[in-house]
Amino acid sequence: MSYQRRASEMVGDYMNMRSLPAMLSVAFVAASLYQFGGITTVELPWLSYTLTTQHSLLVSLGTYAAGFASSESKRFEYYELWEQVAIVAGPLVILGNEFVPQVNDFLLSLGDPLGMQLAFIVTVVSWGVAVQ
Repeated sequence: MSYQRRASEMVGDYMNMRSLPAMLSVAFVAASLYQFGGITTVELPWLSYTLTTQHSLLVSLGTYAAGFASSESKRFEYYELWEQVAIVAGPLVILGNEFVPQVNDFLLSLGDPLGMQLAFIVTVVSWGVAVQ
């Protein structure tokens, strides 16, 4: 009886690990939308606090790392070259937009809001490839 319960718990844990990227997707997309201007203000009135773009950066990178770690592949070398490029591009755009003025300037030079929309698309594609 103990063996069956343990096996059932392992299957349940495995199913939760596979559903983790799906649950994290909502947080990742919301944080990316906020970082790239798709959502203008996130306020927590109960705490009298307004979230910043650095919060969205932390949420994006944290969920990205957790999603990638829970993907079926988990090993970077198992991805094709274009997938590796996409996986690296997402965090680079997220970090570059926040900390490298030239990246932010380049995105804005593409047009407002076009540059930020393209950055958002790059991060979402990167997420999709990373968590497959």
